[in-house]
Amino acid sequence: MSRIVLMGGLILVLVLGAAIGYFNAQPVHFDYLVGVLELPLIAVLILAFCAGVVVALLVVGARLLSLRLELRRSARQLRELEIELRNLRNLPVTTETGASQ
Repeated sequence: MSRIVLMGGLILVLVLGAAIGYFNAQPVHFDYLVGVLELPLIAVLILAFCAGVVVALLVVGARLLSLRLELRRSARQLRELEIELRNLRNLPVTTETGASQ
């Protein structure tokens, strides 16, 4: 049942994409820093969407990298603190006698 719903959704997206492409096929002038291109409007829309996806992936990738580094740092600090705790637990308990008397 879920496969039928998935296929129906995919067909709906493809039909909507084709309709948007058909109605936005008129050429437009695309001015960029180096020159000018005349492209169909749908091509400019798709390029803008793809550029947005690439920028978003770069931002998310940078954040993911920083979080991984922070996780690695925290794991190393946790290991060091566990070793210190283990060493403190293994110290013998002594009482001072006669020091204050």
